[in-house]
Amino acid sequence: MQNGILKLHPYCNKCGTVKNVSSDKGKKISYFVASLSELRKILAKRGYKISDVQIRLIIKELGEIDGFDDTWWITFSKQKEIFISTVKKYVRVSEDVIEAVL
Repeated sequence: MQNGILKLHPYCNKCGTVKNVSSDKGKKISYFVASLSELRKILAKRGYKISDVQIRLIIKELGEIDGFDDTWWITFSKQKEIFISTVKKYVRVSEDVIEAVL
């Protein structure tokens, strides 16, 4: 606030969505695809294979979530929560292992 005037948050001129200006900024879906790749490598070393189908289903489901890839709208902590629950749906692995790749 400067001289009694409130400063507006940045927003999208096309849709009006207010930009997330917190330090918990969301990531693009490519970040989570890379995390899945890393998870696959870690689990392969432990003798557990994640199939291409499982990877595709996880990515497809994340892509269908409204606003998941919109860094203006969603926070990383919310993306993380969604990612973990989605991965656990298709891969039998603990949250700690999933969080280690994020």
